[in-house]
Amino acid sequence: MRKNVLILGHNDATQFIDIYNQYTRLFDEQQYDVTVAYLTGTPSDDTKQRTLTPNVLFLNQSKKSIRALKIGPIRKLLALCREKRFEIVICHRYKPSYIMMWVAQFIKIPALIYVMHELGTISSLNRQLLIAALGRKNMLFAGVSNAVRDDMRKDLWSVPKDRVTTLYNMIDIDLTEPQFLSREEARAQLNLPNDAFVFGNIARLVRNKDQESLINAFSIVKSSCPNAKLIILGKGELEPKLKTQVASLNLTEDVLFTGFVPNGFRYMKAFDCFVLSSTQEAFGRVLLEAMIAKIPIIATAVNGIPEVVDSVGTLITPKNPAEFAIAMQHIYKTSQEKRDELSEKAYQHAQTNFSIPAFQQEFWQLPLIKKTLRTIEE
Repeated sequence: MRKNVLILGHNDATQFIDIYNQYTRLFDEQQYDVTVAYLTGTPSDDTKQRTLTPNVLFLNQSKKSIRALKIGPIRKLLALCREKRFEIVICHRYKPSYIMMWVAQFIKIPALIYVMHELGTISSLNRQLLIAALGRKNMLFAGVSNAVRDDMRKDLWSVPKDRVTTLYNMIDIDLTEPQFLSREEARAQLNLPNDAFVFGNIARLVRNKDQESLINAFSIVKSSCPNAKLIILGKGELEPKLKTQVASLNLTEDVLFTGFVPNGFRYMKAFDCFVLSSTQEAFGRVLLEAMIAKIPIIATAVNGIPEVVDSVGTLITPKNPAEFAIAMQHIYKTSQEKRDELSEKAYQHAQTNFSIPAFQQEFWQLPLIKKTLRTIEE
């Protein structure tokens, strides 16, 4: 008989579907029956098609229902767990984890894993006290980077450090590579000249992505890099302010805003260099997409980014346009041969450390998982 596994997520945002698929691929369908449940959001055929299991549930909980005590969602999940008798449950983000911690007080689940994707998730005293009250030895807390793990260890004073670990976000290389548009196709769709040197940024236009510093850095290098352009894929509350900044620097022709582009990673090959200017970044999955596209990277050395980039990209100080400009000018003047060499190293780095096979090896070595499997087999 196959073992039942539940992957519980908050919503069906594209980046999270990819992450749920990362976890789904851990489990051999001959031995495991995986259910992916979306806490919020209405049923969607597109989401079903993109989720790598036939067992997809839309719990359809409203924003109101997942505030405060969340009694309704707890009852719904409790009924599901009683019906399916899951051996392993993996929750992503805090609210699904909160709900499942309560469910676990009423029904036995051998292995529970709570994966946090942001810094500061457990910083509030109320959350710390709740975990102290409801935490059990069969619960493992994981951060998507060592930076998130260490942040959680600081806050989870009630949980032994060996039960707070790192489970990196990974990239499905086999699934991702075929989706990239060619350089020519991507540039044509983004209205980019074929002969321009393009610095590309894919991120929401919000404060912690700090496109303001990136634009200031580009304004410094533009005079010595006349063929350079900067394109920013994304939308957000700072868009009007950033466009005003660009206009004040007389860069309207050279800094391009696309707004939100669905599956923006597919356009990665349009860039000659990927730039990430974040002041806070728990992991930075888009960096893996740049590596698989074989695009040189410049990124800020904050939180989880250095763990992802390591030595295969250029790391700079955040909110430092002058330092950013030096890195941009350097990559602009580097030969294509050298850029290709660096990009190939980055590709190999992603394949070795952040691929699905690498994740599978890491996951099945977790003491909680090994213990659970032993107990089930006995």
